[in-house]
Amino acid sequence: MKRINLLIPALLFLAIACKHKPKQTESTVTAQDSLENKNYLPVADFIRNDITRVDSFSGGIVRKVTIDGKKDSNYIQLPVFHQLASQFLLPELDSASFHQHFTESSLMDETTQMINFIYNGKQADWPLRNVMVYLKPSLANDQVNRIYMEKEFMSGDTTVQQRFTWKLREFFYIITLKQPKNGPAVTTMDKVIWDPQFFGE
Repeated sequence: MKRINLLIPALLFLAIACKHKPKQTESTVTAQDSLENKNYLPVADFIRNDITRVDSFSGGIVRKVTIDGKKDSNYIQLPVFHQLASQFLLPELDSASFHQHFTESSLMDETTQMINFIYNGKQADWPLRNVMVYLKPSLANDQVNRIYMEKEFMSGDTTVQQRFTWKLREFFYIITLKQPKNGPAVTTMDKVIWDPQFFGE
């Protein structure tokens, strides 16, 4: 009788636990879910969530700008951080547009031990060409580690190529190459860091 009395509460607990499965937070997603449900990863949401994290503390934020090898750095306030970070929230990442204009593939990188979700543009003239999301697998939820994007477009008679890298919880940077039709190319790197251990880089 004692064994039955112990078994009933255990079964009730198990039923409740299964019914109330913890919801994943917006900043975490399992690679398996994305593959099984054929849902593209919410790239813009990952970035927005990291922006919210930066808003939640009052630590220093360093901006480092390099233009053709000449470097400059200074501390910036949140409004400037938001202005620079907004460059990552591209309209092409809107879910409907993203599904329409990109194909998804994935692979396990044995070197980095990360799952890479790769999104390639279907149209050669679409400004956002490629997006890559790097996830670190775990037994609980796969943690997004980094987001990389490539963009190319014309500005007047100048070809502009941009490489965007967002390292979650640490920093982001944008490398921009501007090649005028007549004239030398100009390369700029704009890096914003909020994790103090990377201030010295």
